[in-house]
Parts: sequence; C-alpha cells; structure tokens
Amino acid sequence: MRPVLASVGLALLAFPASASAVELNYEAPAASISRGAPLTFAVRTDAPESSVVVRVSGGNEIDEDGLLTGPEGTWLDEPATQALEDLQVWSVPNASILRQRPGRYHWQAYVSGDGADRPIGPVRQLTVTLPAVDRGRGKLYPKFGRKGSAGFLVSTANLPASVSKTRLKTLARTTAKRWNLKAGTTTKLLAGVEDGRSVAGFSADVPSGTLGVQTDYLRNGRVVERDLALHAAENWAAGPNYPALDEIDLESVLLHEFGHMAGNKQHESRCVNSPLDEVLGAGEWWRGARDHWFGDCTAAVSAASALRAKAFAHRVVRVD
Repeated sequence: MRPVLASVGLALLAFPASASAVELNYEAPAASISRGAPLTFAVRTDAPESSVVVRVSGGNEIDEDGLLTGPEGTWLDEPATQALEDLQVWSVPNASILRQRPGRYHWQAYVSGDGADRPIGPVRQLTVTLPAVDRGRGKLYPKFGRKGSAGFLVSTANLPASVSKTRLKTLARTTAKRWNLKAGTTTKLLAGVEDGRSVAGFSADVPSGTLGVQTDYLRNGRVVERDLALHAAENWAAGPNYPALDEIDLESVLLHEFGHMAGNKQHESRCVNSPLDEVLGAGEWWRGARDHWFGDCTAAVSAASALRAKAFAHRVVRVD
C-alpha cells in the first residue's frame, strides 16, 4: 500500500498548482477619479507573468463564470503587463473612454486561459467624475438658439419602467426652464395627439429609430398646440447619473426637443457642441457646453461608437 501512496504523491507534485490557488489582490485604482486624471489598474498576484487581464464594463451584469458581460461594445479586455515580480498593471491611455467619459463603470481582473476554473477576481466599481463647475445647468439661449414662451402639461401615460412619474416631472421642469418654457401639472392625456392641449410625455406610436417627435399643430398659420412624444420602448436613463453604454439619456433628449418647442427648428451636424445635434447614440449625452459626450467623434474607436445612433424628428401639422 505504501508504494502506491508514494507514487500517487509524486504524481500530484508533478502537476502545477490548482488555478484556484492563484490570488488576485487589487491595489489600484481608487473607487473614484476625476475626468482626465491618470488611471492605472494594479493587481498583486502570483499568476504567471503577464497573464492577468483587466475587464471593464459599462454595467455590472456577469455571466455564469462570474465574468462581467453585457451587450456588444459595452465592455473591453486589456492585458496587464508585469511591473514587479508579484505585480501586474494596465496603465490606461489618455485617449481612452475611461479617462475622458464621466460615468460609472465596473471592472475585475482574471487570469487568461480557458476553462471555468480559471481565477476570476471580484467586481469593483469605478466612478469617473466631472467637476461641478463643468456641469450643465444654465439657460441655453441665446448661445444655442432663441428662447420660448410656451407652457405644456407633463403626461404620465406610457411611462417606461426606468422612468418614475416624479423624475419625469422634475426633468421636464428643469430642462424646459433652460429654454424659458414652463412645465405645468401632470396629466393622463396622450402626447403627440391633437387635442388642443400641449403635452410632453412618452408614446407607443413613435417610429422605430426615432427618440422623439416634436409636433407643432397650426391653424390659420398660428401654432395652437405643441406636443412632444418620446419613444416609450427605448432603454432610457432617467439620471441624474450619466447613461450606461446601452442607455439613452433622457435629459439630453428633453433638452433637444424642448429646444424645438422653443422655436429652434434647425438641427446641427453630428457631434457639434449643441443640444440640437441631429442624432444621439446610446451612452451619449449633451447636458451643457462642457458637459457632453459623443462616442464616435474621435479617430479612436470607443465602446459607445459600436452602438447605433438614433434620430430626432420635428413635424408641422396643419389643422385648418
């Protein structure tokens, strides 16, 4: 019996240590950095040299192995390099979306290779902040167009699950005020329906690929009703946090459409620093002159640029 046990013991020693014995201890980054600040992911580990991969995602969804996952274009893998005998790091380039785009991200480290038993580290959150002085709050006229004078009701019909009645009312009031418009009380009237009342809200009848439709109803050449209908089936981010890479920023869309309601009908070209850009993609926003992000405006391909941008629409309906 003893010779058999001895041979088994020698055989076990001949195999490498189990993958589960590899440790992945995070040393950097901190939980929050300011936009543009240096960013390095550092992992203290006894894993083989340069075998650690850093995965960063716009969401916190994980697969059956515990790895961050999500829609295509919302996460990335970057190999770490050996810095010390027991330290592997990834220093993020300045042009990376992670240093230039404010928002909330999730990340983890894992050891490269196949198999469910590969070492996978825990998920951590990283928040990239924008200085308060850069955030968009003030009036948008006359720099971005003319101001309006109209008022409207806020419809709570067709509310998406991600948008509460309270949040919609708050956003409608604050974004309309920036164009000198006035959001009134809530209503169950439908947006985008000619009924003699100006209404802003969500609708199930907005065409696919269109985020919102602002409609002016004319009688005898005079606007008698102004409606705003938002696509109810979109993946809306109601804020105040920035949208994830697969979400549409509700604040940006409201700023755009209320600009039309204020009387500014012209769209600006893609990625111009304006609330009236002709399209907006998932994970993008325009909230102010120094508070905006368009994912595919630079030469470097970003995660956000992989997601299709969607359009806005304005129409005039004569009801004579």
